[in-house]
Amino acid sequence: MKPIVAILMLSAVLGPAHAAEAYPAAEQALIGAWHQRGNAGFFEEFSLQVEAGRRVLDSWLHQRPDITGASWKLVDCRLIVESPDDGVGTLRFRVLGLKHDTLRLYDESDRLESIYVRVPEQP
Repeated sequence: MKPIVAILMLSAVLGPAHAAEAYPAAEQALIGAWHQRGNAGFFEEFSLQVEAGRRVLDSWLHQRPDITGASWKLVDCRLIVESPDDGVGTLRFRVLGLKHDTLRLYDESDRLESIYVRVPEQP
């Protein structure tokens, strides 16, 4: 049996519970501050953090707070943001790629691809 077929069969047998174990590394890579490159995208700037075990998203528009304290999670390569207090509701972004501190997202409601660049951490 070819290795790829064996892996696919094992994945199908183990199901979503085992697949979820692969996400912490990807989730960890998303943590940090991001700035929009170009004009496309729901956020101008946003930050994904984990505070006291809770995943928190904050965003800024024109250097002013926009969405604060929203929760986020990564499910099946989708970044899901829930912000009921800001009236934004639930936002869903497909993660298209993360390479060399560049994050590509696809906004599933607006059908818009956006690119974000990681903001370097301050010493």
